[in-house]
Amino acid sequence: MRAFPNWALALAGLLAGAITVTLLPSSALFTATPGNAEPQLGTTSSGARYACPMMDFIGNKPGDCPVCGMTMAPVVAGELTAEQTRRMGLETSVVASGPALATVRAYGAVEYDHRFTRLVIPRVAGRIVQRFEATFGCCEVVEAGAPVIALYSPELIAAQGELQAALKLGDAALVASLRERFSRWNLADLADEIAAGQPVRDVVTIRSPFGGSVLLDDEDMVNEALFVGREIPADYPLLRLVDPDRLTLVVHVPEPRANWIRAGQSVRIDSDDRGPLPQLRAEVGRVTDEINLSLRSREVRIHLTGARSVLSPGSLVSARFDVALGSDLEPADPVDRATWGQFALVPKTAVLSTGTRHVAWKLANPGASGPARFELAPLALGPRLEYENGRDLYVVRAGLSAGDVVATQGAFLLDSQAQLAGTPSLLYPLGATAPAPAHAH
Repeated sequence: MRAFPNWALALAGLLAGAITVTLLPSSALFTATPGNAEPQLGTTSSGARYACPMMDFIGNKPGDCPVCGMTMAPVVAGELTAEQTRRMGLETSVVASGPALATVRAYGAVEYDHRFTRLVIPRVAGRIVQRFEATFGCCEVVEAGAPVIALYSPELIAAQGELQAALKLGDAALVASLRERFSRWNLADLADEIAAGQPVRDVVTIRSPFGGSVLLDDEDMVNEALFVGREIPADYPLLRLVDPDRLTLVVHVPEPRANWIRAGQSVRIDSDDRGPLPQLRAEVGRVTDEINLSLRSREVRIHLTGARSVLSPGSLVSARFDVALGSDLEPADPVDRATWGQFALVPKTAVLSTGTRHVAWKLANPGASGPARFELAPLALGPRLEYENGRDLYVVRAGLSAGDVVATQGAFLLDSQAQLAGTPSLLYPLGATAPAPAHAH
């Protein structure tokens, strides 16, 4: 018998399939969906679905699994018996009502408080003939009146001669003018010596008018230029002195949290080696208006009092700000309860989020004797309130009320069950079985 060619067999199969599809009723191939049957956001049912207990198969009608033959069980979203609740390890929490209090944490480094930095200048031009200890290194403690340099100054020599002449002539107005000039130079004692009959001095000692600690850094190595023999102008910087007991902590706070911090509020300070430092007085001095584009943060400067005994410039420490929000979600006074707002507060663990959409699973029949029934609650959230114990809360602007019971542990399992059942869930606001929008085709 002559065999049919392969192309003839293929053509015959295609014709047979086309005839079969044409003769079958449309109900055998498609399931009609009424025009008003599209599930809406917040509904709890969009059609029964059945799952095989053995295989990864979901169907929309009861019967046996076409893969393994086991009887499929109905999938009901959000409804749990006591045994299912126990097996899932489901835990719930009550939505609280209270103020929005939080702790903002930030880390930074300590530096000198440059509000108290002072500059020592000679105030008179001349040539350096001697250097004293104050000019030889960073962090040298300088007392008020300590010698800095010895200076040979023709201008000073001439002024001493003028004062001597004015004293001999008895010109009181000129003497007063010359004494005022010596005072501006911080050399009033030199004028007293001339008035007492002492001879003119060729070299005078320039002293620091105030005390402090010598500060040098990579950008300000002025002391290295104070070599003997150098001629310096009247405004040349000899020393930069800081108050060693005045320190500032500079931290960077993430942009959203920095909006909660106010100038003048108290701050708690911790160091890695000493732990909490409650003996320090620390308060916010300034919150910058500028945002660091690379860090998306704001710089906060915290003024410290009494910190020099436990901290040093360059120390890395932690700052904790206790903050409160008013009813308009703007910063409130953390110590004045009258300024605090009252909000519905939901635990962080109860919130499921995609980043743009937030939901929780709310108990719909609290106190019922039968199975517990949960329903999806889309949320509009306010800020997240962080706490040191890790039990963070969200401010709820809409979707839940104080007293509602929500699933915490096990919420993801409830949402997965809803996806299997085809009902609304986190990822499917209209349900997994809802028809796709027209633009998605």
